[in-house]
This record gives sequence, structure tokens and C-alpha cells, in this order.
Amino acid sequence: MKKIFLILFFLLSANVVFAQQEGDRIIAIVGNEVILESDLNYQLALFARQNNLTQFNEQIIQSVFQNMVAEKLMLAKADQDSIIVTEEEVQKQLEYRIKSLADQFGSEKNLEEQYGITIAKIKTMLKEDIRKKMKVDKLKQEKFGSGYNVTRTEVMDFYKNFIDSLPAVPQTFELYQIVKFPKTSDEEKAIARSRAKEILDSIKAGSDFSEMAKKYSHDSASAVAGGDLGRMKKGILVKEFEDAAYLLKSGEVSDLVETQFGYHIIKAYERVGDNIKVQHILIRFPHLEKTDFELINFLKDLKTKVQSGQGSFKEFALLHSDDVSSARDSGYIGRIPATNLDSSEVQILSAMNKGDISDPVRIGDNQDYSYTMFMLVDKYPAHKMTIETDYSLIENYAQNYKEQKELNEWLAELRKTIHVEIKI
Repeated sequence: MKKIFLILFFLLSANVVFAQQEGDRIIAIVGNEVILESDLNYQLALFARQNNLTQFNEQIIQSVFQNMVAEKLMLAKADQDSIIVTEEEVQKQLEYRIKSLADQFGSEKNLEEQYGITIAKIKTMLKEDIRKKMKVDKLKQEKFGSGYNVTRTEVMDFYKNFIDSLPAVPQTFELYQIVKFPKTSDEEKAIARSRAKEILDSIKAGSDFSEMAKKYSHDSASAVAGGDLGRMKKGILVKEFEDAAYLLKSGEVSDLVETQFGYHIIKAYERVGDNIKVQHILIRFPHLEKTDFELINFLKDLKTKVQSGQGSFKEFALLHSDDVSSARDSGYIGRIPATNLDSSEVQILSAMNKGDISDPVRIGDNQDYSYTMFMLVDKYPAHKMTIETDYSLIENYAQNYKEQKELNEWLAELRKTIHVEIKI
């Protein structure tokens, strides 16, 4: 299979796009369904977002691809067995999904801004996938019931058989947090706009767009190709970018276009139906130190108020944290393994005592970061997994093992009656 090593964080709703090939290659046929190269790229993008990855090895790519084949196999079987989901069921699940996403981001407006497209477009993109997933879920429920249960004997047998393969339990921290994201100031916008305007004026005066993109664009991934983003389908790009791009005729260059990423200059290649091919130059908003200082001082002030009894950490998390999901739970994020934290966070938390509040910690890269303040509930040392101390964790491993074993056996049976053709 072709290796994919670099994920380019930019315009997609998952904040990831991949370099696109001319056309959209079929990489597998399962029953009456096909898997396209773009489908695999999209699933890899979701996997990257969920697991905070910027690189893939061959094993991960194969795993994601095989999971897609398995889903198509089960969908084909659901069609064979005439599994039906009603429009009402799909609509109900769709509304639930949209509400969950809106709750995650704080509101439907925030959701639209995050994904760069309207709620209506998000629903359109999700609806058919939800229908297919519900058919597969109904099929699995008919085959396996409501779920897998393991007895204590099965857990003990699993532990005895796999004791040497079970991972160690890493050092773990139980935490509350208050998160603040830097907001782009008017001054930062003005600096980026001024620089982008200089570049646009040079292009209007005759400078080559591709060369200017290579030299000045902050989207380093597309800059090496002269700003070329490849072919894009309508509904994928962030709204402001898409609105401007679809107004352009072939060869035209836009005025400055502001998005959440900065200022863009867009040049149209061609448009066929809802597909467009464009180049762009991105000038990101700079991060001024004084903006960071304001956030740091705000969090330090909250820490002082907690320590002086003017409020509790949980109250301030609920009122002020920008992380919507944890803020609803007063900032509680549960037990976090040290392996999920960077070395600076582990060093800070390891030196803290129960009930301590950290100073603000910068988390993320230079373009996408936050300042986070932690309150330590407790910390747990790394240890070898044992049945005495980690029974529930081992039970989960045993349950997952049993589920995967039975699922694999069933999928092998399905392959005997459903056509599967791999083209990569």
C-alpha cells in the first residue's frame, strides 16, 4: 500500500487535508460498495485528530484500511439480510449527533465556525454515513446481542494467558483544569493584513503567484507546490475561503480573504461543477507576547483568588475555561496517563502535592496552543498490571479480546459469500 507519512493541518473540518491525486482512485470493492482513496484519507484524518498524530506508519494505515473493509462487509451483509432503518430513526440520530457536537463546542454557531461550514452542510455530510452505520449496528445486534460479557473465569484465563503481553500501567494523574485559548487581537490582525496586502500588491504588479507562495506562504505544506491545494469538493473548505474561491473565474486572483487561520490570497485554476482547483497564499496571524501575558496573568489571578478563598477552582473552571466539555464538569478531566502528557507537564505535575494548583502551562505548538492551569487531585505511580490492583482494566482487555475474536471469525465467514477485491 502506498505510504502516507505527512498530514497537512489546514482547511478540512478535521483540520487535516492530504495531498490529492488527479482523480479519485478506487482502492477496494466490497459487495456493491467501493472504497476510494479519498475515503481512506478522510478516515486517516479522523484517526489523526482523535489520536493527536502527525505521522502514520504502514501498520496504522493497514489497520484503518482493514477496518473500512470490515465495515463495508457488514454493510453488504446488512443489505443481504434486508436490514432497514427508517428515515425517522436516521433523523433522530442525526439531530442527536449535531446536538452532541454543538454541546462540545458550546453552540451551533461555534460548531459552524470550527468546521467552517453551515449546520445544513454538516447534516448533509453526516446523514448517509449515519444511515449506513445504523444498519451495521442493527446487524451486529442481531448477530451478537446487546454486547459482550465476560465471566470472572474468562478474565482470569485471559490474564494467565496474556500476563506477559499486558502493558504496564503508566504513572497517572487525576486532574481538574482551566484552559484559555489566545484570542487574535485587532493589532495581530492588522499586522497580518498589512503583510498580506504587500504580497497581493506585488502579484497585481506582475509577480508570479507560485513563486510568491513558495517564498511567503505560511501554509508550508502547499507552499512547496506553489500554493496548490489540488481539487476540492464544495462543502470541504472553510466558509469564507470557499465563498471567495467559488466567485473566481479561471486565472483570477482574489482580494484578501480572512479566515480563522489568517489572511489568504486565492488564485483559481479551474472549476468543474462543484469541484474547484485553486492555489493560495496564507499569512497567519502573529502571536504577540503581550496577548500571552494577558492570558497568563488572568490565570495567575484566578489561582490567587482560589488560594485566598475568593472562589473555588471548580467554580472558576465552570465560569472561565475555554474547554467546553471539561468546563461542564467543573474542569474535571479524570485520570490522565503520563504517556498522554508532554514531558514538561509530567515534570510539573510530578512535583505537585494533592490539592496543589499549577502555574499556567503552555500546551501545543506555535500556531495552535493554549494556556492550562491544573489542580491535582491525586497521582498514582507506574506499576505492572495485576489482577489485584487492576481487575476492571484487565476485564476490559478480556472483553475487547473476546469481541474482536468473534467478530474476526464472523468477518472471515462473510468473505466466503461477499465479493472483496483489494486494488492496492
